[in-house]
Amino acid sequence: MKAHEAMIAWSGLDDDTPARGHVAIGRMFGEGQIDWVIGYATAGGHRITAKRHMRGAHSLVGLFKDFHYLVVDERLDPEKVHKAFLAIDEYADLFGETVSPPDQKAKNARPT
Repeated sequence: MKAHEAMIAWSGLDDDTPARGHVAIGRMFGEGQIDWVIGYATAGGHRITAKRHMRGAHSLVGLFKDFHYLVVDERLDPEKVHKAFLAIDEYADLFGETVSPPDQKAKNARPT
């Protein structure tokens, strides 16, 4: 799904919910649709009301702000946040493949 279609739901480490320490990404829902965020302490994303209009670089900056907030302020596991964010097309395009450290890439490179 595109970033402007995505909603982020999470429960920080200080939240007393069954989803404590977890994050999920799903589509924003409208009137009459099932509220999939039930069970999480918080749902949102970079300025949720403005999010539907964000595209391109503005959308990417918002994603990075959301990622940073979840990891630093909410203290969620960066790997869990990364895996959840892979549901967002723009994030997956940048970080979808496992990235090897530069020295590992050099070891795996074929001689030319």
